[in-house]
Amino acid sequence: MRRKTLLLAVSLAVLMCLSITTLPQAQEAGPAKEEAKRVGEAPREESKTAQDAPPRADRPLPTTGATQEPKAGGPPEPQVARAYDEVIQLTLEDAVRMALENNLDLKVTYLDDDISKRELIVAKAVFDPFFNLGASFAKNRDPSASFLDVSQGQGVSVSPSETLTYSAGLSGKWLAGTTYEVRLAQLERDRPRVNPTFTLLNPVTTTEAFIAARQPLLKGAWFGVNSADIRIAENNSRFSREQVELSAMQTVFEVEQSYWALVFASQNLEAKIKAYQVTNENLENVRIRKAVGTLAAIDVTTAESQAALRRVELEEALQLRETSRDRILQLINYSKGRSLKEHWEAGSKLGTFERVMINCTTPPSSDELPATRDVALSTAFQRRPEYRQLELNVDNQQIRIEVAKNQMLPSLDLLGRWAQLGLEDGFQKSYNEFDSGRYYDWEVGIEFSVPLTNRGPRAIYRNARDQLRKLTLNKNELENLIVLEVDQAIRKIEFLRRKVVDLEERVRLQEDLLRAEYRKVSVGMSIAYTVSVIENDLVENQTQALRAKADLQFAKAELLRAMGTLFDRFRITVDSPKSP
Repeated sequence: MRRKTLLLAVSLAVLMCLSITTLPQAQEAGPAKEEAKRVGEAPREESKTAQDAPPRADRPLPTTGATQEPKAGGPPEPQVARAYDEVIQLTLEDAVRMALENNLDLKVTYLDDDISKRELIVAKAVFDPFFNLGASFAKNRDPSASFLDVSQGQGVSVSPSETLTYSAGLSGKWLAGTTYEVRLAQLERDRPRVNPTFTLLNPVTTTEAFIAARQPLLKGAWFGVNSADIRIAENNSRFSREQVELSAMQTVFEVEQSYWALVFASQNLEAKIKAYQVTNENLENVRIRKAVGTLAAIDVTTAESQAALRRVELEEALQLRETSRDRILQLINYSKGRSLKEHWEAGSKLGTFERVMINCTTPPSSDELPATRDVALSTAFQRRPEYRQLELNVDNQQIRIEVAKNQMLPSLDLLGRWAQLGLEDGFQKSYNEFDSGRYYDWEVGIEFSVPLTNRGPRAIYRNARDQLRKLTLNKNELENLIVLEVDQAIRKIEFLRRKVVDLEERVRLQEDLLRAEYRKVSVGMSIAYTVSVIENDLVENQTQALRAKADLQFAKAELLRAMGTLFDRFRITVDSPKSP
């Protein structure tokens, strides 16, 4: 009996000692000392009681990528940190600038823009004049039975000749549809005097100045039709320019999205590391108290389950940060202009991004909405590149309809020709006769033609008209989409602002609830399972709050993109590089 009494006294003494160590410290220091340590946040010096939060043990986290040796009877420590060869302090503006300079998709768009500019040159080159210069020599031995070539008797004689020709000229087409040709030619023919009686000049030299033109009056006539390809090419060049801006805007948007995703992933990892530390410290305390008989085995099981959950969350957070880092490094093309395959084959450290660490240094923006709904919509229809592209496509199709309609007309062409001639037995004499103006030819006329069936041009015209109807429907659809995107972005920003406030308040209340539950456990009025449920809710709410803050930055970027003003915030001017 005395032995049992002694054991009971010893147990009570141990219990009192443990209670003393877990009682809250004096609360007179002010409200700051009453705050419980937030799970996922660094502990404060003023609040280290067992009731407010589990005590923190100062032990280092794993710092290498190697697999950690498991504790006795437990799983291995998670790989929290790695050894990095390069740490980058990156602002959002720097990330955007690097992406615009190095992004591979954007470089492809720049090349397309250069190609489109050259297509405009090709369309204009159709009206460039051509200069023609030629010379030829011909020698002929033609059979002849003409009495002019046969001096005596009858039969077949040879009529030999040698001809030397020079010519130079210009030809081309004007925007009115006029085709023209200007030519100056000189021909010298030398014939042996087979019959001197009838051969007055030998050699014979002919000089000719020739001008001819043809002007369509109906089909293919005038500026509107003949400049169609140039106007379409100009619109295509502007379209390509808008495509460069659209691609650049998409790149900036993806960079900003990835940047804030990395900010969230980094903050989330820090929160999960601290939560993991707190859970492990709590597990150690629970095991100690179980050893002295103040807690049941089920409480140890609950604490171990919590530690396992925190390990899983920590590994997931680490994986999310690594993936977010890879994405932003890919967008800014951090592989230094070479593919990752080339770096890998060369044995470079840049063959993988796992050795690179990014610290995001731009704080989240607290700006108000960029504009009211009316201003946002008005700006969007003026600034959205894809909307301007669609308007250019509509303009191009109207030009094609104009051309197709013209091609259904009959051909009615006005033509004219004038030639000045000179004929003598030498070059100089021929030119002298040419200057005299005594010999000339001229001709004017009109030519009409119409196809017996016009079904081909009519079908082309109808197809062009239907294509315009399709583009009009596409334009209506895009207008609806722009309005919806602006409205949804505005609503999303307003919703996320309320969500951030509500989640931060919920985190605060969950901290109070967890603090109170820790007090209950310390005096035996609650169980570890209840604490674990509240703790899990708190960790989840903290993650949701961090995610909501990142989503708020996404939503602001989405509104700027929907308005077409995403560049204004970064003062970006997109210029396509000059290409030869």
